[in-house]
Amino acid sequence: MRIAIVLLLATLLAACSGAKKQAELLEQTKPAWLKERPVNPDYYYGIGITSKVGSPTFYEDKAKDRALADISSQINSTIKSEAMFYQVEDKQGVHEYLQNRIKSTSAQYLEGYEYIEKWEDLSNVYVYYRLSKQKYKEVKAQRKSEAIKLALEDYVGGVELQEHGRHIAAIEHYAKAIDALSGYLNESTTAEVKGKVVNLALESSKRINEIIHSFRISSNTQNLSADNFFLINDDKQVTVTNCPVRLKYSGGYLVQDKIKTDDRGRLAMPNLPTSNGGKHTLRVSIDLVSLGRQVTRNLYVRKIIEQQKAAEIVVGK
Repeated sequence: MRIAIVLLLATLLAACSGAKKQAELLEQTKPAWLKERPVNPDYYYGIGITSKVGSPTFYEDKAKDRALADISSQINSTIKSEAMFYQVEDKQGVHEYLQNRIKSTSAQYLEGYEYIEKWEDLSNVYVYYRLSKQKYKEVKAQRKSEAIKLALEDYVGGVELQEHGRHIAAIEHYAKAIDALSGYLNESTTAEVKGKVVNLALESSKRINEIIHSFRISSNTQNLSADNFFLINDDKQVTVTNCPVRLKYSGGYLVQDKIKTDDRGRLAMPNLPTSNGGKHTLRVSIDLVSLGRQVTRNLYVRKIIEQQKAAEIVVGK
């Protein structure tokens, strides 16, 4: 029994000694890029490390993803935001959204990366990639050009819709223009429109504000009679259709407190609950939160819309 234990211990010691020696030999073959991080003004370098868990394909792909993420983080560190453009109300959620959009956009430019080398020790695999800064600039410029072209189409479409009194559809087009440029809001987003240079992102935002500020709400009478109705026009007396509106009644809960204007820009008087006497009022206002959700999924554009002053009217005073 003692002999067996001695033999087992000897085997374990030999194994440990062998593993230690193997590790030492591997250390001697460690490439220069692991000993000292490469620096070259013409390239971004990425090194990915992961443990050898799972199949070789799995952990090598994981290491590659980390190497490319390493490159992406270096690119993102060079991107600076324009505070005045981002700070709608300096709301943390909006700020984070824009940063994430910039990061995800910069990650799209990683095409053209080069695999350089792989090295392994007993526990981990290490991969080494690089991306030409010139290649990155070329891809980014191409993508930005495509984004501006798309935004230009939406902007021009929005202007045409606005001129024809299709307010909500125009806002939707301007929202699409800004969304297309989300990865470039800290850069110039200009294009030529009818011989004039236009900042598409800024002008789209201004036009959204302009449309919302033009909305006016009027009522047929100032009382709460069932035959009363409300009309939404712009400042040129053009009716506003498909516009979300919020109702708030002081005399009780409304079953339907959110509705939209019809094709004539009208809203019928809602069914008001029976009150316990006294004077009550009905407040009718443009529902900017619903409007934002109706026209875009872009949180930044929604915030542009929500921060405006909503037109409203109160009847039944």
